[in-house]
Amino acid sequence: MIRSFIRLFGEQSRTPVTKEDAGLSRVSDSAKHTSGDAYFDTMGRLQTAVTERNYTEAAALVRENLRYLPAWVQECSRDYGSFDIQSIPALEQGGTVLALVADDDGLARMRELVQKTPALHPWAEHLERHEKDRRLFPAIIEAVHENPNCLQTDVKSLVHEADGRRIARLISYLEKAGKLARVKSGRTYKLLPPDSRSIPDRPRRIIESHRAERVSCPPQVLDLSSLDYVPLPRAPLRWEEVHAGRETVTVAKPTAPFAIRDANWQITKVEAIPLAQRPDTAFRRLYPTNSGLFVIDDLGNAEGLGQIEAAALRYDQAGRLAVKKSLNHGVYRVGVHAMGHGLVAMSKDCILHAYDDELRPFLETALADAPEITVLRDRFEVTTLGELKNRIRSVALSQQATRYIFTAVDEAWCVDVRGNRLWGVRLPFKEGWERVAARGEERGTSDDVDRALALMDLTLPLDPQTLKQRYRQLAKRWHPDLNLGDPTADEKMKELTVAAGLLTGLEANALSEYTGARAFREVGRSEVEVEGARVTVTVGIEVGESQAADWIYAASFAAESDDAYVAGYSGRVVKITKDGQGQRVYDIGSVPERIVDTGDYLYLLTNTRLYVLRNDTLHALVDVFDGGELLVAQTGFGLIEKNRFRWFREDGLFMGSIISKDPIRRAYCTETAMVVETRQRRATVQGVPSWWD
Repeated sequence: MIRSFIRLFGEQSRTPVTKEDAGLSRVSDSAKHTSGDAYFDTMGRLQTAVTERNYTEAAALVRENLRYLPAWVQECSRDYGSFDIQSIPALEQGGTVLALVADDDGLARMRELVQKTPALHPWAEHLERHEKDRRLFPAIIEAVHENPNCLQTDVKSLVHEADGRRIARLISYLEKAGKLARVKSGRTYKLLPPDSRSIPDRPRRIIESHRAERVSCPPQVLDLSSLDYVPLPRAPLRWEEVHAGRETVTVAKPTAPFAIRDANWQITKVEAIPLAQRPDTAFRRLYPTNSGLFVIDDLGNAEGLGQIEAAALRYDQAGRLAVKKSLNHGVYRVGVHAMGHGLVAMSKDCILHAYDDELRPFLETALADAPEITVLRDRFEVTTLGELKNRIRSVALSQQATRYIFTAVDEAWCVDVRGNRLWGVRLPFKEGWERVAARGEERGTSDDVDRALALMDLTLPLDPQTLKQRYRQLAKRWHPDLNLGDPTADEKMKELTVAAGLLTGLEANALSEYTGARAFREVGRSEVEVEGARVTVTVGIEVGESQAADWIYAASFAAESDDAYVAGYSGRVVKITKDGQGQRVYDIGSVPERIVDTGDYLYLLTNTRLYVLRNDTLHALVDVFDGGELLVAQTGFGLIEKNRFRWFREDGLFMGSIISKDPIRRAYCTETAMVVETRQRRATVQGVPSWWD
């Protein structure tokens, strides 16, 4: 209570304050939820629940998110003069979730909210679709039960719905929810009830950890203030660009299939791509690398490979198909070194798979069994692989494929392919947050300690990790909120709190260190007069550790060395030496989607901007409002956008672009020309400097 009093009223307070008075000054959860933070917090948890296929929880989060939506609309309108947001997940994907779980009350609340809020009227058409989906979901299930082994392409006629894409989308949701099963049949699927005996068994391989260590060591918490600091222009956020109307660039489409802009290049040939050579649209994720271009089919829809979970192919530098293979696992995270060879992928069961350029596997290891992950799971109370995979945000492979990185929440760990831990680092909390913990004043005799140990069913010798785990177990068992029918739960929880406080030496309200640390952020401070004394009142928000942590969303190795980069959600990109020491911080204010170090230049790509640096000097900023795939070669780099391919010198000097009527699928350089392809046509362009030395 002393810590709370100081936080609320400051050390200058000289007037006693009762528990009731202090309680009035604290920021409660309900007060916190009046801000936009609550909207974005529940939106993030909603998207996580959908990713993990926990649709019941997702539906509850949709309803919770809708409660905060009106206040967020008002906040945006007040701050920006209007509400120009173009995407609201709760009203879009969230409505589909409500329809899937048959939450008619939730759909009714959504309709009422949209009707009452003028700024949300554009989402009325989504409501019509959700209510139609509410009828289609059970109709599809009934059709499959009455027509087992029916083809997915036939379902639209069975439920009398003309939109085949809509039906395919709903079938995908039903499969993920376990309400029906799909079995590959040519380019489509056969549909079966989930308990059908005709569903083929997929043999599960048991993959263990290759790690040499079985015990973790604490990561080095980086002191960013002690590192070289490179401030850079803040990358605009996508929603800011949407509001400002700059999120897209209008590119006038040519009358011919292709056209050159801003360069003296010449299109010497445009040809139809033979049907057999056309890119398979199932391969949709592009990863340019020094050996060509890796393309991933992460949904298992590739032609000619049968019933598969995923597939990959590689084109060589000249655009020729070098290798194409099915993968015996799904693909959830991918890491490719732009100047290296091979790729690393993590499947949804948290297995890491590494391949060489010929897609031959050379490493498989269970990240869930890594000692560092074991500690992290306990730190954040992660109990399932579904929860864990969402906390492992990135994987990376070194240029020589001798070491890899995996990141989980705010930690990054580097391991060599033999299984030896090389280093581990943790980013500090996001700016403005501080860890909450305080020493307690509770002291006891040896008999008191013995009674506390007996209550928690513990004995000496006692290590902190065992105490932490036991406290969590008992807190879950005895917490009054989880035992509403047990009149003794409240008293048991109080006894546990006293016992744990005695054994840890912490204040009762600092015991959150043992159930996940808490973090505090000051949001306001003022001076008031209480009975003639000046009192400083501090108002703040207290959240769980995972909300204040700076999650590492990107990681990459440098070229020509084993140095590495890790980037937090805060937009801080930290360079780490090969032995795990922090060296430099690049502050761009937005998390990068790709980090490419060529040895000469460093490229940081966000979803709105590309930074080009050399020796910590900013050489160029390139707007990428339309997204774009970064293709890095030895003499320059390109950006593959929807209908445009832009080529730049390696220092960021713009060289020219080629515009296409149709979406561009890939670009490459032969010995004599540059080639740009859509799905059906190929353009050969002369006059472009060679990409490769």
